[in-house]
Amino acid sequence: MEKKKKLEILLAVTDAFLRRGRYIQYDQRSMDRVLELTPRRRKYLPPESANSQYTQFLDCSGYTTALYLQAFDYLLPADLTWHMVDQLEPRIYYYERTHQETSEDFDRIEAEVRAVLQPGDLVTYQRQVGSGHIVMYLGDDRITDCSPPRKKPNSYDYQEGHNNFYDNGGLWVKPVSRLFVREDTEEAGRALYADNIVRFSVSRPLDIVGEPTANAIARATTARDLWCAVENSTPGLRQAVPGGEVEYRVIVRNCSEEERPLDITFRAPAGSVLAEAEDCPMTIAGCGEVQVTFRVRVDRSNTAPYLDGPAVTVNGLEIYAHRVLLGSAMTAAQWETVQRVTAAGLAEGMTALAAASKAYAQLGVTVEPLEKKYVYTHFFLHDSTKGDVLSRWPQEPRRDLAVYSAFGGRAVITPEMGSMPVGPRTTYFDRADLLPGDVLLCWEDCLGAGAFSVFYDGESLTGRFGAEESCTSLTGNELDAFIEGLFARHAFLLLRPAQAL
Repeated sequence: MEKKKKLEILLAVTDAFLRRGRYIQYDQRSMDRVLELTPRRRKYLPPESANSQYTQFLDCSGYTTALYLQAFDYLLPADLTWHMVDQLEPRIYYYERTHQETSEDFDRIEAEVRAVLQPGDLVTYQRQVGSGHIVMYLGDDRITDCSPPRKKPNSYDYQEGHNNFYDNGGLWVKPVSRLFVREDTEEAGRALYADNIVRFSVSRPLDIVGEPTANAIARATTARDLWCAVENSTPGLRQAVPGGEVEYRVIVRNCSEEERPLDITFRAPAGSVLAEAEDCPMTIAGCGEVQVTFRVRVDRSNTAPYLDGPAVTVNGLEIYAHRVLLGSAMTAAQWETVQRVTAAGLAEGMTALAAASKAYAQLGVTVEPLEKKYVYTHFFLHDSTKGDVLSRWPQEPRRDLAVYSAFGGRAVITPEMGSMPVGPRTTYFDRADLLPGDVLLCWEDCLGAGAFSVFYDGESLTGRFGAEESCTSLTGNELDAFIEGLFARHAFLLLRPAQAL
């Protein structure tokens, strides 16, 4: 395929990412503070994975990698910007700073870079501290990158323990002149001439990529200018039950002013059957939106921890659909027992975990009552250059009673980090993701010191919010702030014993 056509396809993929708006956020660490790997794993996800139910997190290298990966199934040969300066090919320009450059030198360098830049090129630079930045040149004197607004922290503020999402998201289109800022302004820190920049390069992967993917071709042709998403009735940590139903909404928005034909296909996930479907609209108005609903019934015999996403296409474009957690649901009588016995145990001075253990025992579910023990049964300890790290053992929700993927904290990583493109990691959740009967466990170090637990009854969290504190309850804004601050703690785990019923 000629280069001009490849560029058209790359830019169509870029547009698809940019249109996700606030559903894609910048986060260099994304809740994996110790090894800082999550955003670079998210590069494997297509733009359609980001929607109103699932915020996606990327950093600059993850974003540029995602563009080439989604367009050509081409994986850039490095993840980290300070490696990309050397390893991105073909490298067509390179400059190493002397930090004695004159104004005339900067004029010359800018002229040289502008002279070689072609659409699709990647401009990469390295800072003294071992970090860096990377942007893609779009043509017409514009670049695109993934970065936070100036002087703001990453999407999660670990010191304050709260989310810090940006209204416009983390993806940007800016003038190429931003690369050549010399003055001491807010933009100077991201310019090639900043004092802390030691070297930079321009590379041209578009010259060596292979043929575009089928999805990329669809984005540039049959699905061009269409914003698509698949949302479901049980997002996040909420769950469906075997024998129950899940509703999927296929959402399509037309970003052009012209009426377009639509061809939507839907295939139910394995372990379920299609129960009901709406008629698919055959056209979508200019600047219009349509939503088509499909309802599936989960097999009663399905004992998997989750239901994979359905296979959905819109005008030949495969639309990513997130998995749905599966689990058991308590009857009204069972919940009355759990609530009553747990409340009585808390009143007697028991920890929330011990009280819940006593309650669930009456339903035939064995819950380990010792808070500290969950460090050893659900995580294993290993060393890191940045301190001790807890890794999650492979998960078996029906047996270990922990909500699939609901764990984290400053010192926690997943065993899938090095081997899985997209692991089952939860990057944040809120009150709506909790179910009555859930228990939250927290630790203050990798040996389980400072362990405490709290119980959720559908309205409040009750327990000791610290190993030495007395039993209290949190509701409303205080409850929300506690949940939001979980990822700033050393480690936490969400238990859902009802999964074993």
